[in-house]
Amino acid sequence: MTFLFVVFAILVIAGAAMLITGRFAPSVGIENTGDYKPDSQGFDVTVRGYRMDEVDQKIAELEGRIDELESSTNEH
Repeated sequence: MTFLFVVFAILVIAGAAMLITGRFAPSVGIENTGDYKPDSQGFDVTVRGYRMDEVDQKIAELEGRIDELESSTNEH
């Protein structure tokens, strides 16, 4: 009986934590397929967040755009 109580308590605590954080277990397969685009930036979602190579590429693009804008404002 104690074992069932402990298992039930763990499930209740885990469920409460998931509700509080707004996170539920991801669907199997979606996080690694690259088919799911959750935001306007279009980064693929993996198990631990975004793919770092995509993030690094986006940062490099934005840095290039910043340099381009700064050079155009310095010419005027």
